[in-house]
Amino acid sequence: MPLMEELNERKKKIDREISKIFKNEEHPLWDHMAYYPRAGGKKLRPFLVMITTGAFSGEEDKALPYGVALELVHNFTLIHDDIMDKDEKRRGKETLYQKIGEAQAINAGDGLFALAFNELSRSSDICGEKLRELLNELSTSVIKVAEGQHEDISFESTFDISEEEFIGMIEKKTSYLFRAATRGGAIIGGANEKQIDEMGEYARKMGIAFQIQDDYLDLIGDEEKIGKDSGSDIREGKRTLLVIKALSELSSEKEERLKKILRKEENTPEEIDEAIDLFQEAGSIDYSKDLAEKYAEEAKSHLHSLPNSEYKNLLEEVVEFMISRSR
Repeated sequence: MPLMEELNERKKKIDREISKIFKNEEHPLWDHMAYYPRAGGKKLRPFLVMITTGAFSGEEDKALPYGVALELVHNFTLIHDDIMDKDEKRRGKETLYQKIGEAQAINAGDGLFALAFNELSRSSDICGEKLRELLNELSTSVIKVAEGQHEDISFESTFDISEEEFIGMIEKKTSYLFRAATRGGAIIGGANEKQIDEMGEYARKMGIAFQIQDDYLDLIGDEEKIGKDSGSDIREGKRTLLVIKALSELSSEKEERLKKILRKEENTPEEIDEAIDLFQEAGSIDYSKDLAEKYAEEAKSHLHSLPNSEYKNLLEEVVEFMISRSR
């Protein structure tokens, strides 16, 4: 079965579980908390939980509660991220804070955060030491995401950022939730410590590739397909890998021009196009794509300890999907 069909099969299971959570709740807060989970999304993180569990035990449905918890945490981070980044679209829809205001959106995000841990605690298939390990994976990932977001915000006030610092930031902000997915799936599946660590490295490098690709898509992706504003990273003055590489390659005059565009609070479409042209001239777009592919290949190398199976094939295909997607 092709990857997207496999992904959609698990997505249906996750969506059903999430629907149960919100089904009989009447307080308006619950509608706000359900806004992003109901809006779609690929459900990649719970998918990774389930197929990793399957790779070690074949009993992937045992991973559903942890997968749901991780998806709720992911959506909590998106609500807050959209407020901080001032994004207006998410999954092709108006962002939650645009719809209900910042204060109520923050409150909804906080509710989702608590709900995630509540759902995990109600699991009947996971208990004792495994539950403690999963709680540690989930809580650690949230702390790391917060560290990464702190660094991302701090980068907005400077152009003095190395590639190494940038990779470290996206490792925390993006990779850690993928890492929590595969490590958690391995724990549920009964993997040993070395196997758990290998699955963590697989996800860490895949997450870096994913974020570099995401930044690339922000420039060249179709707005209708990617579900958010095209060129939003330029409008927000984000210091992406493309920016860091371009500033190191452009002439002084063009370097200053790019910085000026990124510092502006409101950019015209022409200025966004100009910035993209500067990225092209500096070779930073091709560089970013090549680096994403490098991390993707390294990610797949950490699957060597897994026995050959359909699950292993799926884990390899997920990496390929991350760097070939158009949205």
